[in-house]
Amino acid sequence: MDLTVSKKDILMLILAVAFCLCVGAISGLTAPSMDIYADLKTPPLSPPGILFPIMWTILYILMGISIWMMYRTSHNMLFYTLFGLQLVLNFIWTPLYFTWGFMTLAFIDLVLLWIAVAVMMYVAYKENVRISMYLLIPYILWLTFAAYLNLGTILLN
Repeated sequence: MDLTVSKKDILMLILAVAFCLCVGAISGLTAPSMDIYADLKTPPLSPPGILFPIMWTILYILMGISIWMMYRTSHNMLFYTLFGLQLVLNFIWTPLYFTWGFMTLAFIDLVLLWIAVAVMMYVAYKENVRISMYLLIPYILWLTFAAYLNLGTILLN
């Protein structure tokens, strides 16, 4: 892998991270209020609501760096397609859950999102862009935890 970083590379990194952060911010704005979470019966290990924006900010940054690493080293269209798909699935989870209250559909969306990210990780591994795969590990772990929380709120409410 080429370790030199050009001005164009730095610009692409900034754009990739900014784009992912914008997707997350716009998705968050679709929810009329996150107060619904505080009003729900939640499963054990449910974190305080303040943890969610902190975690998602970190995860969107890691996503942006991950796609940038693929951009620099591989042009696998399956990865890019899955990346776009997971961003769409990620984006629609918030309105499904918080705006419309479709918790079961949100859970299904989350399962599809988890699969898309797992396949992205596999593609990065097969393309020998391991750093891209490693950057997605916190994301898939958080999605697993989010699925637990989502399913827990379905069962408890």
